Amino acid sequence: MLDFFQSFRGRGPANAVPTETSGDPTRTLDALLRAAVAEGASDLHCEPKEDGLLIRFRLDGEMRDRTRLPLVHRDAFLARGKIFGGMDITEKRLPQDGRAVLRDGVKRFHLRLSTLPTVHGESLVIRLLDQSMPAQAFGQLGFLPDQAAALDRALHGPAGLIYLTGPTGSGKTTTLHSALHALDHHGRVIHTLEDPVEYEFSAIRQTEIREKIGLTFATALRALLRQNPDVLLVGETRDAETAQLAIRAALTGHLVLSTLHTNDALAAIPRLRDLGVEPFLLAAALRLVAAQRLVRRLCPECKAPHSESPRLAAQSLLPDAKLFRAVGCAACRGRGYRGRIAIHEVIPAETFLPLIAANAPLADLVALRDRGTHTTLWQRGLAVAAAGETTVEEVARVL
Repeated sequence: MLDFFQSFRGRGPANAVPTETSGDPTRTLDALLRAAVAEGASDLHCEPKEDGLLIRFRLDGEMRDRTRLPLVHRDAFLARGKIFGGMDITEKRLPQDGRAVLRDGVKRFHLRLSTLPTVHGESLVIRLLDQSMPAQAFGQLGFLPDQAAALDRALHGPAGLIYLTGPTGSGKTTTLHSALHALDHHGRVIHTLEDPVEYEFSAIRQTEIREKIGLTFATALRALLRQNPDVLLVGETRDAETAQLAIRAALTGHLVLSTLHTNDALAAIPRLRDLGVEPFLLAAALRLVAAQRLVRRLCPECKAPHSESPRLAAQSLLPDAKLFRAVGCAACRGRGYRGRIAIHEVIPAETFLPLIAANAPLADLVALRDRGTHTTLWQRGLAVAAAGETTVEEVARVL
C-alpha cells in the first residue's frame, strides 16, 4: 500500500494545506491526509461544486470546511484519490469503493474510500480508522460500573443474543470489538461478518460482506453456521432473514452480537418483531440490549460556567448542578469541544422476558424500565453534563 506521509514529514505545520501544491494532486492529497490525522478528523469529504472542489473534515462528529480547490484541479485530484484507493479512474457513472493504508510513525491507519456521482462530478469520501488504537475496557468506553458488569455477564454466558443500537457513527463497532476482546480467544472460535471490515484483528476471523456478488449478511451467516463458531458478530441486522438466522444461532448454542438502528435499547424489541421474529423465540434467545451515542467533550482549556446555569439545571432536573458552556480557544481550534464521550443505556433482558414473550407493546416495556433502576440515555447524558464534561445543549442535540 502507498505511504503518503513519508514524502511530507518535516515540511512545515502538520495542519497546513499549501496552496502551491494544489496543482499537484499527489502533494495536495498528501497534505490533506496529514492535516486530517493531525486534527483528529474521522472523515475527509471532497464535494464537487460548480466552481471547484470543497474539502471538509468531520471533527468530533461535525463537518468543518477545510479548503477549496479550483475547478481546473478538481478532476485531477479526484482521479488521484481513486488511484490511491485502487478504484477505476475511467468509471465515473457508478459508485465505487476502495481502501488504502497509511503509516505515520507507530500509527497505522486503514482508509475506506468511496465515490458517488453528483450533478457536478464525483464526490469522494475518505474515512480514517486508527488501527493502532488498542481495544479498551468497558469502563474506558464510558460504561457505568453496573452497565459494564451486566454486559460482561451477558458476554460470558454460554449462548444468547446481544444487540447494540445507535445511529451510524455512534461508535458501535469500537464497542463490539472491545467486547470480543474481553472473551477467551484461545478456547473459542470467534468470527465476524462486517460491511466493511473497519478494524483488523489477528485473533479473530473476519469476513467482509460484498452484496454486489451476493455475499450478504444472511448468505454469509448461513455458511458460517456450518463452520461451527462459538461467537459470531453480525455487523448489522438489516432484514428478516438475517434476524431469524441470528435468533436460530443463539438458540443452538452460539453467542451472537449484532447491531440495529433504533432510537433506544428497548426499541430493538419491536424492531425485531417487525422483522418477523416470533416473540417466544426472542424471549428465549435475547440476553441484553444496549444503546450508545457520542456527545462532544468540552475543551478543558476554555470551558466556562454557563450564565443560565440555575435555569438550565432546573429545566434539566439537575438540582445544584454547575453547568458549563463551550467557548473556543487555540487548543480546540475555536470549536469549544475536543474529543467525544460515549453514553450508554444497558438493559439486561431477564426482567422483560415475560413482556417480550407476551408480545407486549413498547409502552409497557418502557413503563417497566422506568419503574426500575436502569439508567436511560437521557439520564446518562445529563449526568455527564452535570460533571462538567459536556453541555446540556450538546446532550439535547444528540438525543
